[in-house]
Amino acid sequence: MRSCLHLLGRQRRQGQILIWVALMLPLFLSIIGLAIDGGIAFAERRELQNDADGAARAGAMQIDQQIYRSSGGASVVLDQNAARAAAATYLVSQRSKFIATIDVQPGRIDVRLTRTMPTAFVRLVGISTMQITSIAEARPRHGIVGQAP
Repeated sequence: MRSCLHLLGRQRRQGQILIWVALMLPLFLSIIGLAIDGGIAFAERRELQNDADGAARAGAMQIDQQIYRSSGGASVVLDQNAARAAAATYLVSQRSKFIATIDVQPGRIDVRLTRTMPTAFVRLVGISTMQITSIAEARPRHGIVGQAP
């Protein structure tokens, strides 16, 4: 009699575990999917930020040579047309798909990149794409800036 009750209790526990696993499986899968899609999004954003930083640096290196030489190297002014062209050329060379906005002002260049990426797992809950944006700013500089340690 005692072994029969013991066997019956074990079957109930196994049934409870089966129900618990069935109820928790969607939660576990959504957490795993969010981690995978989140990791992919972070990697995409890092790549996009690298592209934006490179384009901004390429633009900031385009200084007006005539002003620089006539001031004896004391005045560094951004050549706005050359900066925009250099940033655009850099972005084209990256062969990535994004929407770029290049804003050049007298003392700086701003590059904004936006990419829409498809999702893999969170698509199951209705989110089929994610938009990623990176912004970089660069200013022309020369010499050593800052204090020595």
